[in-house]
Amino acid sequence: MKFINIICLLVFILFGCQSNTNSNYSNSTLLPNASGENNEMLIVMDSTKFQGEIGRLLVGTYGSYIYGLPQPENNFDLIFIRPRNFNSILKYAKNIVVAFSLEGSSLDSKILRKEFNEKSIDKIKNDSSIFFFKRKDQYAKGQTILYLFSKTDNELINKIKKNKKMLLKYFQNEVSIRTSKEIFSKVEANISNKLFNDHRIKIKIPFGYDLAKNNNNFFWLRYLEPDYEKNIFVYYEDYVDNKFKHFGDFVQEKNIEKIRKKISLKYLKDSEKPNIYMSIQKMLPVETNVINFKGKYSLESKGLWKLSDISGGGPFHSFVIYDKEINRIYYIEGYVYAPGRKKRDLMQEISSILWTFEI
Repeated sequence: MKFINIICLLVFILFGCQSNTNSNYSNSTLLPNASGENNEMLIVMDSTKFQGEIGRLLVGTYGSYIYGLPQPENNFDLIFIRPRNFNSILKYAKNIVVAFSLEGSSLDSKILRKEFNEKSIDKIKNDSSIFFFKRKDQYAKGQTILYLFSKTDNELINKIKKNKKMLLKYFQNEVSIRTSKEIFSKVEANISNKLFNDHRIKIKIPFGYDLAKNNNNFFWLRYLEPDYEKNIFVYYEDYVDNKFKHFGDFVQEKNIEKIRKKISLKYLKDSEKPNIYMSIQKMLPVETNVINFKGKYSLESKGLWKLSDISGGGPFHSFVIYDKEINRIYYIEGYVYAPGRKKRDLMQEISSILWTFEI
């Protein structure tokens, strides 16, 4: 985007940090590793402004609930920090948002303004189009800091309102990168190679997963622990349904449910209880979005599954992918079963695995 490119070109003009900060940034190999959880975020700003609309907007953006989980869970676990308390230990956090405007004369506001040189302050005063700056590894390796700023509180409020999705997506992408780096540090290469030989499908499999089933056009991967389990399965078939002129007419929620039920009845049943199968919970509508999955038309879905006897359930994340070259439909899904346990982090791992799928 042109706007983003302008931001990048003006990085060193706009942002003037203390000399020790620049030194840390240019010698990132000497920095300590960022600490804390992947989904933990510090919000650093004046306490009065945090209690006002700016703070409420940031909490509403980064503390918003994740769709498709059985219990309310936030995108990020937020911790408010006053600038005067933003010490060397807290500066090692993985996710940090620093927000301020040129309005305000409190000690905390003055501390934040000192992070910007005179040229930067003049730019903020005279150019309302620029309101954020991103920085990686400023105080620690693996860290992301987002600076939000404006001439007035109202300007900053309007900028946050108009860009909520982008501001949230930026940190979500950073969490996804970290998650992938962690879970794929050790992989089940033998299983991945077998699946490629059997199905001509590429998928990264973290260490600890087992190949539970492997049929002509289906395979199921499981990671079992005493108190939870993670599952990935892939099913494919040739697209021969002539009722639909275009595949786009096919990828609707009702048809996704039919595919899922078909797969469940055939492959995902308990051998000891053959009458029980997986279905979709109706209490929460399935969220669907048409997307481009690595160059292929796809429908992404998030929702809740349940066993037909209501003895278990949880969240799922799936893609229906159409390979036009060979006229084939792929259904890939990840789901977790973790009663009494939070699901956010588990589903982030599942999503990272699904996005490694290639045909």
